[in-house]
This record gives sequence, C-alpha cells and structure tokens, in this order.
Amino acid sequence: MSINRTHTHTATQPATSSRPYFKPSRTLLAAALQGAICSLAIGTTSLPQAAYAQVPAALPTSETKAFNLPAGPLDAALNRFARTAGINLSYDPALVAAMTTKGLVGNYSVAAGLSVLLAGSGLEAVAQPGGGYALRKSVPIANGEEVRLPVVTVTASAEVDATAALQQEGKAKDGYRSKTVSSVGGLGRMPILNTPFSISVIPQELIENIQAASPDDIYKINPSTRAITPQSTGWSPMVSIRGFNTYDVSEDGMRRPYNHAAVLEDKERIEVLSGLSGFLYGAAPPAGMINYVSKRPTRERLTSVTVGNYGGSQYYVHGDFGGRIDEDGRMGYRLNLVKQDGNTAIDDQKVDRTLVSGAFDWQLTDQLLLELKASYNHYKTQAPSAYWYYDSGIVRGAAPDASKNWGQSWIHDEFENEQVGGNLTYKVNDSITLRGGYTKSYIDRPVQDHTLNSMDSTTQYLQLRQRVGEKKSEIDAAQAFADFAFATAGISHKLTLGYYTYTAKDWGTTYAPHTGWQGPYSISSPTVVPEYSFPANTGHMYYEGKSSNDNFILGDQIQFTPQWSALVGINHSRITGESYDASGQKTQADYDKFRDSPSVSLMFKPIPTVTTYATYSEGLEMGGIAPSGSANENSVMAPMLSKQKEIGVKAEVGGLLLASALFDIEKAYEFTNASNVYTQDGRQNHKGVEFSATGKLTKSLTIVGGVTFLNPSVRGGGNDGKEPMNVAKKVAKLYSEYALPALPGLSLTGGIYYTGEQWANDENTSRLPAYTTLDLGLRYVTVAAGKPLTLRLTVNNVGDKNYWLNSYYVGAPRSVAFSAQMQF
Repeated sequence: MSINRTHTHTATQPATSSRPYFKPSRTLLAAALQGAICSLAIGTTSLPQAAYAQVPAALPTSETKAFNLPAGPLDAALNRFARTAGINLSYDPALVAAMTTKGLVGNYSVAAGLSVLLAGSGLEAVAQPGGGYALRKSVPIANGEEVRLPVVTVTASAEVDATAALQQEGKAKDGYRSKTVSSVGGLGRMPILNTPFSISVIPQELIENIQAASPDDIYKINPSTRAITPQSTGWSPMVSIRGFNTYDVSEDGMRRPYNHAAVLEDKERIEVLSGLSGFLYGAAPPAGMINYVSKRPTRERLTSVTVGNYGGSQYYVHGDFGGRIDEDGRMGYRLNLVKQDGNTAIDDQKVDRTLVSGAFDWQLTDQLLLELKASYNHYKTQAPSAYWYYDSGIVRGAAPDASKNWGQSWIHDEFENEQVGGNLTYKVNDSITLRGGYTKSYIDRPVQDHTLNSMDSTTQYLQLRQRVGEKKSEIDAAQAFADFAFATAGISHKLTLGYYTYTAKDWGTTYAPHTGWQGPYSISSPTVVPEYSFPANTGHMYYEGKSSNDNFILGDQIQFTPQWSALVGINHSRITGESYDASGQKTQADYDKFRDSPSVSLMFKPIPTVTTYATYSEGLEMGGIAPSGSANENSVMAPMLSKQKEIGVKAEVGGLLLASALFDIEKAYEFTNASNVYTQDGRQNHKGVEFSATGKLTKSLTIVGGVTFLNPSVRGGGNDGKEPMNVAKKVAKLYSEYALPALPGLSLTGGIYYTGEQWANDENTSRLPAYTTLDLGLRYVTVAAGKPLTLRLTVNNVGDKNYWLNSYYVGAPRSVAFSAQMQF
C-alpha cells in the first residue's frame, strides 16, 4: 500500500476491489491520516454547526438509487449504503464509533444519500478522483470560503480488514497510542474511548523496543501493573493490579487460569483491564485481566529476523514471517520461531527455550472468517530464583544481592506447552454477527525443583530443596456469542448474548522428596552445596481433579444521543470443582457455586475526544487454596463476592491518550493466621486513584507512564484496621523516548519506576522499604543493504539496586539487552 499526500494527485483508486476481506469499504490508513490532519487544523473543540461545510455540490453522479436503511448505528448504515450504491466508501471506524443516523428511505443520488445519512454527524464525504468517497471531519469555513486540507489518496484496495487495522495501531511513530481494544471480554472489540473501564495496551512495537523477555518486563512498564511472582521462579507469573493479585489471564479473549513459561514473541499486544472483570470474563480475582493477543497473518509479505541477547548470555534468534497464500488474498499465514539459550544476569541461572507458533486465516466467504492458531513452547530454567520466608518476629533486613544465586545450580524446572485453537466469525448482515471459538492447551511439567529460604534470624537462613515428579494439565476454553445491532425510538443498541467456559484438569504425582531444612547459612553470601541425592522416582501420576467456570452473558451497549450512552449487563457464573488424592478418593466435597454478576455503566462525551463514565460491577471469585506448609494445606476456601465502584475520564489531547479513574474495591480477606491456618476473615478494601498518559508529548518525545495512589485496609475480623501485606500505596512509572532531531533515526530510551513501602506480613510489624529503579537505552533505525534495520540497546536497573520486590522475592539485578532486527 502506498500513500501520496498531496493537494493534487494522479493516482487512481479502483472503483471495486478484487480482494474482499471481511470488513468491506474502509481505507483505514487514509481516513486515519485525514482525521489526524483535520484534528490538528480544527483542534479538539467542536465548531458551531453553521461553521461546517456541507457535502460538496460537485460530487459526481446524478443517478438515483432506491434505499431503505432504518435508523440505527451509522457504521452499519454506511456499509449497507456502499453496497447498495456499488461504491467504495473509506473511513476510520473510530470516526463513526457510537454515532447514529435517522436512516435513509427513498430514491437518492450517491451525494444526496450520503448527505442525509451524515446529517448532524460533523462528518462529510469527499469524492475521490478515481471513484468512490472518503469520510472526514467537516471542513471549517473562514471568510465565507472552505478552509481545504490536503487530501490523502491510497493507491490500493479500499478494503482493509479489522485485523490489519489493529496491526497498524500502537506504532512507535504514534507514541505507542492505541485506539482499539481487541477483546473486552464477551463484548469483543471496542474503541478504548467507548469502554467504561480502565484499559491500557502494550503494543507489539513497544514490546520489541523495551526488549521484553517475559511478562515481568511488561508489568514493569505498564502504569497499572506490578510483578509479584517473577517468571524466573518457575511458577506462573503473578501480577498485582490496584493492590490485588491474580494469576488469571486470557488469550485472544478466552480465559485460562495460569500462564506458566509465558512467551511474548508471538503476541501482537497485551491488553490490561484494571479492576473487576466478572461481567466480562467470569469468575476471577478483582485485580483485573491480562489479555494476550496473538499475532495474526499480515496483508503484505512480512519477513523479520531479530538476533540479540535478553541479558547475561541469553542469546536468541527470532523469525517473524507472514503474508497471503492465494492470489485473491483470502488466505494468510503468520509464523514465529524462537530459539534462546544462555545464562541470565543471575549467577548459575540459565534459560533454554524453543518456540514455534503459527496462525492461519481463511476468508471463506465475504461474511465468514476462519482463524486458526497452534503453538509449541519448550521452556527450561536452570537454578530458578528462590522463595524467601521470614519467621515470625524476625525483622526484615536489606535485600540480598540480586545477582547471586540464592538457590542451588543443580535445581531445575521444565515446561512443555502445546496449544491449538480457532475462531469462526459470521457476519450475517449489518445487524447480526455470530462469533465462536475454542482453544485447548496441554501443559507437561517433566520435573520441578524449588528452593525455599527461611530467615530464622537477621543474619542467617535455613534452606529446603524439593524435587517434584511429572505433572500435567489440560485446559479447554470455548465461547459462542451473537451480536445484534438495532434501534428503537431513536435509541441504538448493540445487544450481545452468549456463553463462555473454561475447564482445567490436573494430574499430580506421588513423588515429591525434599532435603528438609538445612543450614543455617550466612546471609552475607550464598552457600553452595553438592547436588542432593534424591531417592529414585518410584511414584506415579494420578488425577488430581478439575475446576470449571461456566458463564452466560447478556450485555447491551446503548446509545441515547451522540453524547450519552450506557453499558448494562449481567453474567451468570458457575464455579465447579473436584479434587482427589493419589488413591482416587475425594479430598473434599465437590465445589459447586454460582452467582449473577451485574455491571452498570453510564458514559457522557462532552466532545468526541473525551469520555467520562461511572461504573458499578460485581464479581464472583473461587476461594483461595491453602498454601503448602499451612495446617489446612490445599483446602479450598468458600467463594468470594467482589464489588467495585469506579468513575473515570479518558481524553485524546493532541498526540496523547490521557486516563484517570477513582475506584473503590472490596472482597473477602484471606490470610494465614497465627495458628498457621489459611482462612477468610474480614473484608479487604482498596480505595484509590490512578492516572496514565500514553503518546507523543511533542513531535520528538514519547511518554508511557502513570501513577497510582492506594488506601488499602482490612475491615472486620482479627486484622481489623490493618493493611494487607504486599500492597504498595504509591506506584509511579515513566517510560520515555526522545528522537534526536540532529541525528535522524536515533532515539534515547529509558524509564524510571517507583514502588512505595509495603507491609511484609499481615500483622503489620515488618515493612519493606520503597525502591526506585532506572532503565536507559538507545534505538537506531536505519537502512542496510536496502533493508530496514533496527538496533536496540537497553540497560535495566542501571544502578544495580538490590530490593525486595515483595515479601517473597528479590527484584531483578542489572542486565544489558541488545538486538538487531532486519526486515526483508
């Protein structure tokens, strides 16, 4: 696709396209550029109606056609109009998002029909020299004459599918600012400004440019997240959002309960929903939801090869390939291949992994799209990071040297993940869309070793090493939804109803020997011991049980006027579970709980680029599992009800997306009491406010940052009046890039990240100090042998600061990452 931005042009645009691809009649890139140019010229303040030019009288063709378009969403009406008129009509979907039309009935010329449909929208249709029309914001009038802006012409097909549109968002040149959320749970794709929730997006180019090796790097840079359990521990990465913790994630909108050995190279973006997700995703903690969005096939041929180092000697090569398969462009592919091997920045710690990930799209008909994906991920860690525990009454000391291996070099961990899945989308007509999907994941854990360190004084620790035999899991996720767009009495609706579910089955092992507590050892430096001779594995695997979450959802996106809208819905969520011991006997009664989780939101847009909202939602969460070592180990707690009240504002100001939210969340409080019993006692309440900014502050300066202030507390129960442990009351982050004007292609990059004090125990007798880390880097974009080349250098934790990430884990040491990426 080539773009020629001039006042006059000779390039022509075909009147029809030979390559229809799902979402007809939209030249997204052209319309987006037009909208951006108009925005710069007009600003963010709406002009009086009289100041807008009407559809130009010179629009070609006086031929009339019969139209019968009912009142309703403008987007759907424009699509039907274009098909009936047989024209190309290109526009950015964001321009018409949430707009309605009074309809069009009768015989009209193309120009007159568009004028009626667009009446009162602040948009106009511009005839293209080669045929067809493009929408843009209406042109202002000065001194009785139209102030004309440059016209964008695209010398290619006007039909750009939704996937390609998503791939064009969040680029470095745009300050990593995205306009769309690929999946708002069961509601599907929505513009960020139209969501009454706090949602942030980490797009592909930002993932690449910070050289993210694991979710920990994403959680570090994202304004609303904080890593709790690092991936280097061998456990599933845990994240804190608004002070609440969760393992739960989704992939392409479909849930899974954990995400061991997560990889990022095959992800298009990561979307973070802050706060309750019960209405959208089903039973889950009130922290929020992390949605991993897979890379999909590209419209144009893609060949990208990256070689680099994630830190230490973790050298890797990553190939990313995509394009169309057939001449008509109806079938496409995407393939990501990764091989990594080498030591991390921590002594003796090594990561060896292989990733093969593929995606295939097939536009079976103009209305029916099939999407398939499959991946294989083999991930081995030598000397995973140790878990720390402080005995009661021991004052928390300074964090030990993070670059040292506080476990043993012979401890190791291994995962083999396989996943297959697919989605089918059928657009029945402009008013009805059917969506379905299924994903199956296999997780094989051949061996898992772990190290636990227990401080029994301020100067020394005991150590336990454990080896666990093979464990397996199977995760099934499925969904089926129907979207209906209609209007009644001038009020438009998008009604979504459907069902989604996931089930996790687990197989355990009877082989789990350990060394017992050994030591004590001095905290001044790690103590290395010979490999322990564990007994031979004579154990066996057995079926541990399963957990399921079934959800029926009904949601309605209601547009009252261009300014006022609402989102109302309810989720009927059911949690079931069963658990067995090695002899096949049930360890407790079957789990079977259900509840309705409502959500109500009201939105007001004083101008199209600003959204204010108020939301109330509830959620159901499965009770926690008593941790290893507690008196009631592996016992499952009662289900928990969460509630959230939130008011917020989002605004596009210049090149920035700004967001702020004030929230109040509460749930049951779970902790291990003085009798070493894991229990629920009291309510955990977090009140807070958060701010974020993403985009271009100036032409040369990009920022991605934010700040969160929390007031966490426990109400009722034995810890009434105390604050929950591992919750930082202040978190502030700022990642930035500065493109040097004097040296085109060279950008300075870096981030500063602050985490406030946290209580290290439930009794609030030991506190972890605040910490600040600094990252610095360079990126140089050039051309070598006629091919685009990007060179990156990142120094993480420049000051090599030692700090407690939380009461259980030490933060990451200084590391140096670098890479070279070339596109062919």
